Amino acid sequence: MRYLKKPSQIMILLLAGFMVSVSGQTQLSFSRPGLMMNIPTTSLYPYPYLLRVGIGTQYLGKTAAATQSTQVWNRGLYLETDITRSFRLGISTVQQSNSTAPTQLALHVQDRLLTYGEAAIGVGVSDIIFDLNSGGNNETVSEQVRNLSYYMLISRENSFSEYNLKTYLGVGTGRYGINFGKTVIDTTLTDTYTDLSGGTLGQFDPGIDQIIGTDYLNNDIADTVFADMGNSFGIFIGMLLNTNIMSERGGMDFMVEWDGSSVNMGLRIPFTLEYKVNLAFSNMQNIPNFGDATAEKPPAITLGLDYFLPRVKKQATRGRGLAVEGVVTEDGIPVRTVIDSAWHKAQENQIILLQDSLSMTAAEIEQLNRMVEHLEQRNKVLEDSIATMKLAQHVSQTRVNQALKHLSRSLRLFYNEEYPEALAEVNRALELNPNLALAYARRGSIYYKMGQLDRATINWNLALQIDPGYDDVRNILRALNENRLRTTTTFRD
Repeated sequence: MRYLKKPSQIMILLLAGFMVSVSGQTQLSFSRPGLMMNIPTTSLYPYPYLLRVGIGTQYLGKTAAATQSTQVWNRGLYLETDITRSFRLGISTVQQSNSTAPTQLALHVQDRLLTYGEAAIGVGVSDIIFDLNSGGNNETVSEQVRNLSYYMLISRENSFSEYNLKTYLGVGTGRYGINFGKTVIDTTLTDTYTDLSGGTLGQFDPGIDQIIGTDYLNNDIADTVFADMGNSFGIFIGMLLNTNIMSERGGMDFMVEWDGSSVNMGLRIPFTLEYKVNLAFSNMQNIPNFGDATAEKPPAITLGLDYFLPRVKKQATRGRGLAVEGVVTEDGIPVRTVIDSAWHKAQENQIILLQDSLSMTAAEIEQLNRMVEHLEQRNKVLEDSIATMKLAQHVSQTRVNQALKHLSRSLRLFYNEEYPEALAEVNRALELNPNLALAYARRGSIYYKMGQLDRATINWNLALQIDPGYDDVRNILRALNENRLRTTTTFRD
């Protein structure tokens, strides 16, 4: 389908109301394009469905006739679909329970003008109505314009936790005006009705604005006429909360709105992703009048069923548009989008930035992994070093113990004057641990007993070098030195 240009779409919206005969359509919730009950909606994103088809029935209460009371029901059938990516068309037909009321077919057109951040702006025309069995009685152009509903709205969509909140604020005419459906009484001197046969005056019933009787002649008397008030602007506002209840089917929706003249509340319950049940309570400000269909704006209950036809993925692309495969909405329905606007370009740039951020994060993670591996290797080296030190300490302690055993044997042999055997034990101890000062001191003592004074002196000095605080060895060397000095002095004398 060839896309319409924006100026052409706006011209369609402005001229649509002047091409047909219109009248005030019976209000039936969920029978106009969008997700709310009576007010229009727009969105930042492409609709997740290609076509919405629904049926609904509305109960207003009882109306008291001359002889009996009648239950008042309105029934409707409606559908909506995309003409372009942003231009939507809706068709609804409503039949009242009153058999004399005409069946109405209405057109509704809407266009999304622009998006900015989390907000979208849309304009549209609702209630372009055809009376299918009105007998050709058309309204004047002024009446057509008065009953037509032009509107502009702003929508905003936010997500928090597992909920999505959508808000709608707009201004419009027609049914969105504060005087919609209201009348004034105009009493003028206009009509007198006289029987043509010269009989009595026909009876005038102001409630239905007609004369009861036949063959009458029109003359001037007071007559009462009920006329609609002029059109006015009104503000409408609505909120839709999509919850995580039945999230696998798209979630349950709670709705509340002010449509310019009444407060409405609604609930949308999903059976599946495609089928959803609608429940609405209209004109809740007049709850005390519930059941009285003759009251002004009587409260009503609406029950309906919607079918959402999901979009089908496009397998091949043609033309200038680029189809995006695998795009799925929050309802889990696949969507085909066409990237040819600044918004989609901005989304592409955002995706590129996110990809770059992910790449940088992946590089940082890789670097951290390498640092962890390096630290693990260092830890293993330290563990090996500690194990080596413990092993060396264990070996050294073992050698010291064995050396002390040999020294203990050498001491026993020394006291038994078995000097060669004692010297051998000392030498074995020094082989195990060459830094034992006690072993050198012991060997010096053995050499001294064997008459080898020079060797004894050398070993005692080695013991003192290893342990400078070895006072016993120091005293022996001092005594030996003094003895030598004393002997030298004696020889000189």
